[in-house]
Amino acid sequence: MREFIEDTGVEGFPHLDNADDVWDRFGVTRQRTYVYINDDGTWRTSGYGSLRADVEGLIAQ
Repeated sequence: MREFIEDTGVEGFPHLDNADDVWDRFGVTRQRTYVYINDDGTWRTSGYGSLRADVEGLIAQ
């Protein structure tokens, strides 16, 4: 995972592996799933479109 992060330049946010069943807890069903966790602990998953569009949509809310 560290090599992937370095190679792709995505070190600006936390990355989690599935060692503790993180995928199951947040309802991740496929590789292209992003989980957004708010400061208050609420969360949302997304697996369609682009990450940029998802984040811009969340910011606009």
